Order: sequence, then structure tokens, then C-alpha cells
Amino acid sequence: MSEYFDNLTNKTNQALLKGFSSEKGILESAIYYALSVKGKRLRPLLFLTLIDAFDKDPLLYMDIACAVEYIHTYSLIHDDLPAMDDDDFRRGMPTIHKKFSEAIALLAGDTLLTAAFERISSAQIAPQKIVNIMKILTVGIGKEGMAGGQALDLEFKGDKDMILPIHRKKTAEFIKGALLSGAEIVGMREEEKTILGEAGISIGIAFQMADDLLDIEGDEKEVGKKLQKDKDNHSPNSILYFGKDYIKQQIDSGCRKSMELLKELRIDFPPFLALMEKMVYRSK
Repeated sequence: MSEYFDNLTNKTNQALLKGFSSEKGILESAIYYALSVKGKRLRPLLFLTLIDAFDKDPLLYMDIACAVEYIHTYSLIHDDLPAMDDDDFRRGMPTIHKKFSEAIALLAGDTLLTAAFERISSAQIAPQKIVNIMKILTVGIGKEGMAGGQALDLEFKGDKDMILPIHRKKTAEFIKGALLSGAEIVGMREEEKTILGEAGISIGIAFQMADDLLDIEGDEKEVGKKLQKDKDNHSPNSILYFGKDYIKQQIDSGCRKSMELLKELRIDFPPFLALMEKMVYRSK
């Protein structure tokens, strides 16, 4: 299985750089740098392995997988800015605004977001599926998704009842969107998409809780960014408000619920199931 993921990740990394060059000016250089920094590629891999689970060739849909990672990378670039989380390092490397400038970081993120939809529009699938996937992903990153969640995060004043809505919007809705994009490719029925979406939300919230845990007890050298910032920043870290034991139980429960929903859908492709578990049980 390790060889399977290495191969799919390498194919994804190669496809991500299509159309970008480090020698075509500062904007493309910044984008090329952002996409070249080693990442887990969890979201595009979820999309691709779900397609593989239905006996379709995932490599035929690499444009959409790249679009998913472009959106994720854009969100990281903007999230690292001084006006947001103010991080100097990402994945062990200087963040875009530190290596280039804040203005270039803004433009690089903007360009990746637009490039995502350019890649989706280039996908060799039925036009209606292209439209449907665009709608799925925009819902996942708009006011009811990532952007809305980030705004709630910035406004957070210590109300622990807001943590779950923030985690759902900021993180889980886009993970759900990656899965539902795959569901659109393989032709799932609407009732099946609803179940898969629930699995995406469940694993997505557990994923963010695992990230909260990582901020508290992770190793900075392994994670590649400064940790233990959430307490000082008054961030909505679930560990700080609910405690490690409770959140670890919630992570287990969220993963278990997702697996039960996938079983209901009769999805039993080992790489896909292993990736879903890896979302929450990780060291970095």
C-alpha cells in the first residue's frame, strides 16, 4: 500500500506544477515554490482513491485532484499571513510572505484559487459534471465553508460552543467537498452522496481535532511549523476547552462513525479506508 500511495502522490505532485514555472517572474515563482514544498496531499488523494474504489482510473481525473490541492494551498498561503495566523514556517519551509512578500502571498493565493477552476474546466468529463463539481467545491470554501469558518475563527472570544461550528466550516466542509467531487465522477446516487457527505464531515471534524492535539503535543521539527501557539493566540483549539481525554474520544468516535457510513455505502477499498484513518491518526 505504501508503494500505491507513493506512486499516486508522485503523479499528483508532477501534475500540480503543470503550467507554472519558477523562471517566469515573481508571481509564478512564488506559486511554484508553494506547490513544490512537500505536503501530504490528503485531499486530492481522498478524491483519487475514492474514484479508484469504484474501478475507475484515477489518473484520468488529475485536473480535478490538482484543483482541490490548489484550493488547499491557496488557503494555507492566506492563513499564514500576519493578518490571519501569522506563521513564519509551513511544512518546514519559510511561508510565502516571508520568502517573497505579503503582497505576492496574497496574489499567489488568489491565482491558485482561480487556477483551480481553470483546471476543473479543462477536465475531460461531461459539462454538467464540471458544473456540479464547481458548485460542490465553492460551497465547501465559501461563506458556509472555509471562508466562513475562518471568519468565525478570527472572531472567536472563548465561547467553546463555537468550536464545533468553526471546525465544521473551516475544515470539514472542504474535505466533504473533495469526497463529493469524487462521488460526482463515479455517479453516486443522491442518497449515497448524502451518506458520504456525512462521513466527510465526521472525519473532517475529527481531523481538525487531531490537528488541535498536534499543536499541543506535536514535535515542531516533524510538523514543520511553530506549535503551541493556540493558547497564546486564544484560538479555538478544542483541547484547550474540552481537554485531551475527551477530544481523543471524539476523534475515535468521529473516525468510527465515518467508517460505519462507508460500510453502509459498501466502500471497502483498502487504500481509501487507510487514508481516511490516516486523516486522524497521524504524528505530523
